[in-house]
Amino acid sequence: MADANDINGQRLAEAFTTVRQIPQMKAFLVARNGTIVAEENFNDFHPNSLHDVRSATKSITSILIGIAVKKGFIQRIDQSIADYLEPLVEIFPEEKRAITIRDLLTMSGGFAWTEFGDWSEYSNWNNAPNQLEYILNKPVIHSPGTIFNYNDGACHLLSLIIAQASGMDTHDFAKQYLFSPLGIEGTAWLIDRQGYPKGCVGLQISPHDMFKLGQLYLQGGEYNGARIVSSEWVNESTRPQISTNGVIPYVSNYGYLWWNDTIHGYQTYMAMGYGGQFIFCVPRLNLVVVSQCLWNVGDQQAGMNWMTIIDVIVNQILPAVRE
Repeated sequence: MADANDINGQRLAEAFTTVRQIPQMKAFLVARNGTIVAEENFNDFHPNSLHDVRSATKSITSILIGIAVKKGFIQRIDQSIADYLEPLVEIFPEEKRAITIRDLLTMSGGFAWTEFGDWSEYSNWNNAPNQLEYILNKPVIHSPGTIFNYNDGACHLLSLIIAQASGMDTHDFAKQYLFSPLGIEGTAWLIDRQGYPKGCVGLQISPHDMFKLGQLYLQGGEYNGARIVSSEWVNESTRPQISTNGVIPYVSNYGYLWWNDTIHGYQTYMAMGYGGQFIFCVPRLNLVVVSQCLWNVGDQQAGMNWMTIIDVIVNQILPAVRE
């Protein structure tokens, strides 16, 4: 199967051997030209098992914003977030009116926020009585749209915007306009304390359905002949929109909640989540690599697993593929 799809079978097998040594692995699959070439599931997992893919959720939220724009629920992404969020709070902070939907998509809302490094604000936000008020109460320390600063709380606002714009729960919106057209039937999504699905984390989805989402983007937003999201949105959301200043290895640019860079001469983009969750796409090679890994194993082990998996994808899988 591998060699028939112009993938070096021996090198592919070596990559799976490396992945197999990660005790917490759930699933790993490699697909080319729309076909799953190789896959393996671990620890009593199977291709349709649901798994919380952590921050890979963000890229699915990006797709939903693109669909909301395509269908006219959102007029444009340069709208102020106040257009949608103001009705949800008693007093909307004036300094936040300059923040746009685009700024949230590029992690450049300007909020004071710490997530990478020795300490993460995620837990404080996650445990707050009201996640919307928590982020809106954070001071703005950079001009919106200028500085990349990874921010789960700000990204979550996009889920509330989808709900306000469409009049639908974000998960229901996803089921109707994204999941059902792709034949994705079983999903779950963690909610915040006000009942909104978290736009930043918590989507539970199977590895095969992650593959479908990657394939949707490789096909420019079409699936089985049906237009799901515009090709313009796919192109804009996966191209460099802002520099990440090297905050993580291998990818130095960010689109609309998709990480991207040129790796080994190939344009790549990826949905990526804590502990080793990936939808890794290479358009020129028509390649999708999916990974799911148990993530609640402590920061050190989760970080090691993430690094091992991305290194396998970049330095073992990618060089094994022939054009």
